Formats: sequence, structure tokens, C-alpha cells
Amino acid sequence: MPSDLDNAKYVSFTTYRKSGEPVSLPVWVVPFDGGYAFTTDLNSHKVRRVRNDARATLRVCDVRGRVADGAATHTGAAVILPDSDVARVTALVKKKYRIGWALLGVMELWQKITGKADGSADAAIKVTLNPS
Repeated sequence: MPSDLDNAKYVSFTTYRKSGEPVSLPVWVVPFDGGYAFTTDLNSHKVRRVRNDARATLRVCDVRGRVADGAATHTGAAVILPDSDVARVTALVKKKYRIGWALLGVMELWQKITGKADGSADAAIKVTLNPS
């Protein structure tokens, strides 16, 4: 497992639209069962793109998704994990990103109070890297 991904605060997760156009977004990742996983909303575009095309790349980035020159590109295949794994991935993300997770919880609570929560369930995506 690459140490740059193990130690990264943010990773640029790139998937592909049906047109083949790449889409990159910063995510929090954790090592999970021989790959890297993260949580997202079940109705997110990330989930839709992975269902259509499993190709994915991971690159260390900053909070805004900016990748530094020379950052390693890790290619692999992404899958939507079964519901039984979502809680495991969530627990690992909570442990690695304690403060960020707490702030996210406050934001979600505010959305519920103000009636702006979308109520979508969580999903987990895992990227298994290609052998180098």
C-alpha cells in the first residue's frame, strides 16, 4: 500500500463520465481490505460514475482538490461496497478524521434543523489499486 495515500489528508478521486471525461474530487480515504475506501451519499454522482465505469485514479491533493506537481498517480478499479461494509468504513474514517468528522456532524445537524437535509443514505466506495 502506498505510503503517500496512507498518510494523505485528502486524495483526489478521479472517475469518468459516460463521455469519457474525467471528474476529480477531493475525498477522505482510509486503507480498507487491500485498497482505499471512503464514504459518500448513495445518490452522489461519484456512485453513478463508478456504477458505469470502474476505472479510477487516486492522487494526494489538498482540501480544494489541487494536486501537486509530481504527485504519484495510482490507478485501479472502484466498486460500491455492500451495505454491510459501510459502517466499517465509516468507523475508520471517523477515527482518522476525528475533528473534520465532528464538524461534518454539526453541519448535518444544522441541515436537519433547517429542513435542508436530503435524507440520502451513505454508501462506501473502495478502490483496489492495479499492481505496479
